[in-house]
Amino acid sequence: MRNKKKIKGLLLKQLVLILFISCAAVMSPPGGPKDETPPELIETFPPDGTTYFEGGRVELLFSEYLDENTVDRAIAILPSLKEKPDITYSGKKVYIDFPDSLFMNQTYIISINRDLGDEHRVKLSQGIQVAFSTGPQIDQGAISGTVQYSKDASLNLWKIQNELDQIKFYERVPDYVIDASSEGHYEFKFLSLGEYRIAAVDRTLSGTPIVSDRFAYGLSWLPIIGLGSDENVEGVNIQIPDRLGGIRMISAESYQESWGRISFSESIKDVINEIQLEITDDDSSMVNADFFEDPKDNEKLYFLLDDPMNGYISIKSKTLNKWNTTLVDSGSIRVKMESNIDTVALSIVQPNAKYQLHIESDHIRPLKIIFSNLVELDQYENLFSMLKDSVLIPYTINWDSPISLNLAPKENWEPRSTYNLKISRDEITPAFGMALKDSITSIAFKTSDYQGFGSLIINSHHNSNSSIIAELIKMEKSDTVFRSVVNLKGTTTMDNVPEGNYSLMFFQDSDSNMQYSHGRIDPYRTAEWFYHYPDTVKIRTNWDIELQEIDLNPIQ
Repeated sequence: MRNKKKIKGLLLKQLVLILFISCAAVMSPPGGPKDETPPELIETFPPDGTTYFEGGRVELLFSEYLDENTVDRAIAILPSLKEKPDITYSGKKVYIDFPDSLFMNQTYIISINRDLGDEHRVKLSQGIQVAFSTGPQIDQGAISGTVQYSKDASLNLWKIQNELDQIKFYERVPDYVIDASSEGHYEFKFLSLGEYRIAAVDRTLSGTPIVSDRFAYGLSWLPIIGLGSDENVEGVNIQIPDRLGGIRMISAESYQESWGRISFSESIKDVINEIQLEITDDDSSMVNADFFEDPKDNEKLYFLLDDPMNGYISIKSKTLNKWNTTLVDSGSIRVKMESNIDTVALSIVQPNAKYQLHIESDHIRPLKIIFSNLVELDQYENLFSMLKDSVLIPYTINWDSPISLNLAPKENWEPRSTYNLKISRDEITPAFGMALKDSITSIAFKTSDYQGFGSLIINSHHNSNSSIIAELIKMEKSDTVFRSVVNLKGTTTMDNVPEGNYSLMFFQDSDSNMQYSHGRIDPYRTAEWFYHYPDTVKIRTNWDIELQEIDLNPIQ
């Protein structure tokens, strides 16, 4: 009987505990469709726009229960306070306790960034700003624009305090910080009269001083943004580079005692003829070597030593500067070279059965043939038999490197056709490893239709003393870029542009390097003015696409 009473007592206690936890938990009722609506700010107390604010508690009411873990890092007071306010959370409400030691006649902003999320982890779609003033009015100055960046971006804004601060502003915490929207739009509101400098950074680095050689940033083309009383400065647009500094060596590997491959942080095709590399042994003696690009990957480079080595080598890249820009960073990588028995048979990597060669009607585009291993270059000219419909096709070949060659027919390729390549194992000798597996290797590949080309004619007007560059980038293949100088009459023509969809940008080439410059913070140098044409440019075969009356005047 006693045991039954004990069991009932325990069950009763557990039931009470469960009810207590259920009542105490702050959450919305379960069930219903998945919540994808971001939280909204419903009300503030005191109201947004309150004047003669003396500090104390501010209450923010949201439309949904919030994720407590996001509250503290999502809310900031601008300009920054010496004494950080207490921020607490309860359900749909956030409480901010301001100190009573606020500056007179100062507009303070509660800035809520896109980290704030509801209990379902749905984040704000756009930042929120709420303003209070310790004086008789709310400052109404504003700075707005867009940020071009491949990731989420934030904007740091400094109000310049004195002549020294105009130079060293970036070494202190910014006065104002907001996030750009997912589309790149931003707007600083409630700013007072004064002079400002702005920088766009990756969102993970927002609100911190800028260390110029540690992370990427973008600047405005305006050296100083001067705000009059209640003035609104629009169109302060900024681009952030996707990388900091130059291209870097990131790794290297050896395949045999005399060759290997170096990997870089990004494509080196634009600097392949300027990049400076040297190889030394463990005694710091120079090692002679040839370098040649990887035909399948433009971020990689092969090296071939004059003499085999069994031991470590150091591969060093030298800094490559051009037009006040670092194109390649210095670096060093140590690699062990050793002899291995290669039992893998040589093969042809390209073309294969699925390969299609894109061809042009007025130009013979060669077929690039790529081997899996280095081959001896003292080969006869006619290594291959190439046939189309059983007809032998005459050709010429040109070796790119010990791993690839270009084959071009003496008469142009036929469109939408199948060709067959045949090579005898006895005709080609690998430098390492085994010969071709089969006595005769046969590969069929196809040609495309002839590539279509069109022209773009641009008519604009501008009053810049510096060159204006038009930059056309293919959307389907971002490494296809065309650049042309806009002449003093405002016109430029781009011929032989492959058919497709393109984005169009104009920029003021102040440093005459035909590349857009994002600016530099130390010593301070503004970015170059730019303008993104809002529509997609569609190039069609044998068409002249003409763009009329593009206004490039608002440069300063």
